[in-house]
Amino acid sequence: MATTQTLLTFEEFTALPEQEGVFRELDEGVVVEMPRASVPHGRVQLNTGAALLAWLREAGADVQVSANTPFVLTQDTVRIPDVCLVRKSSWEGMEVVRGALRGAPDLAVEVISPTNSAEDLDRKVEQYLRAGTEAVWLLYPETRHVIAYRRSGEIRKFEAGAILEEPGLLPGLAIPVDELFAGI
Repeated sequence: MATTQTLLTFEEFTALPEQEGVFRELDEGVVVEMPRASVPHGRVQLNTGAALLAWLREAGADVQVSANTPFVLTQDTVRIPDVCLVRKSSWEGMEVVRGALRGAPDLAVEVISPTNSAEDLDRKVEQYLRAGTEAVWLLYPETRHVIAYRRSGEIRKFEAGAILEEPGLLPGLAIPVDELFAGI
C-alpha cells in the first residue's frame, strides 16, 4: 500500500518550530532534516570559504561569500549550500524572506557526507542550476575530489593535485584541490 506525503509550501515550511542542531531544507515540498555537520565536513566548509575569501580580497571581486545561507529557489524548494558566493549586485537585489534569500547563489558549494545519495545530489544540483546558479561544486572529503557542474552543461572533475578554476564566473580563481581538504 502506497503512503501519501504532505507537501509543504515555503510559508508552511518556515512556520515549523526550529530544532537545535538541525538544518532543514525544503526539497520540492518535502522537508529534509540534516544533522549537525561532522568535524571533517566543517573543516572542508571552512577551508573552502577561506579560499574563496582569499581570492575575493586579492581580486577585489564584487562578490559576497557566505556559509549556511538559505535560498528560496522556488516556492517549494529551499536549499542551504555549505558555502555560497553571490555577486554583490545580485545579493543587494535579493529579497530577504523569513531569513532566507529569494533567488539563487551564483556559486553553490556542497560538502558531501556519507549519508548523501546520488539521487538526492543530482536533484539538488539540478534545482540550483534551474534556479539560475552558474556553478555547483560538490566536494567529496572521503575521496578528496571536486565535481563542478556548470549552467552551460559542462561537468568537470578535479582530483588531488589539480587546480580548481571557475573561469566564467570567477576569473583568476585558482584553488589547489588539496587545500580544500587540508586537515581532515
